Amino acid sequence: MAAAFAFLGIFLTSLLVAELAALSLGDFFGANDEFVLVLAAVAAFAAFTTVVFAFCYSTMQRPRALNGIALLLALLTLALVAVPGLVGWIAAYSSNPFTVGDELVSIALELVIPALLAVLTQWGLVRRRYLRMTGEDDLTRWPWVTTVIAVFVVLNPIGLTFLLATLKRSAGDMMWPLVSAVTAGSVCALVVIAAIECYIRGRILRRRRGSYLPAASLQAGAHRA
Repeated sequence: MAAAFAFLGIFLTSLLVAELAALSLGDFFGANDEFVLVLAAVAAFAAFTTVVFAFCYSTMQRPRALNGIALLLALLTLALVAVPGLVGWIAAYSSNPFTVGDELVSIALELVIPALLAVLTQWGLVRRRYLRMTGEDDLTRWPWVTTVIAVFVVLNPIGLTFLLATLKRSAGDMMWPLVSAVTAGSVCALVVIAAIECYIRGRILRRRRGSYLPAASLQAGAHRA
């Protein structure tokens, strides 16, 4: 029962993160009638991934299995959007005349980014619960702080404007060098911050593991005596 409530909380947390990301993207792209289907698809995918993680949690023997499941779910997210049909079917419900021809890209982003955030959130929470239940250290090298910073930097009107202006270069756009420089600088800064955070987390992990080894050796010596 405790595990069921725990996974319900994990699902609701990931759903909140994913839907907030979808709402931010939908507001930026001027989503219309089709956005209800986007939100429903994101919620359905979050529920599906929760079931997958719950099954893996109850049957796995090593926490590394969660890493593989998370990677497969991320690839499945990209595959579902890349396969023709889903995005086009949702775009057919759009009634916004100002987004004609651009619905496919915007809907694909509204689906992919929230779904990936749902998978990432669930992976982190399920992994943390599993390691704590088994008495292991739940610290990971994944740069969670940088991830949160990146989400806030990108998923806002200013960040999305700079990103799309960099990707969609038009002829005669005199502002593109400045915009692309700001975007590239922001990406490089996030990469550097992520690398520093991973290094710090790795140092902490090594210290913790080193402190566990003497204790384990003393316990083994006491049993032998």
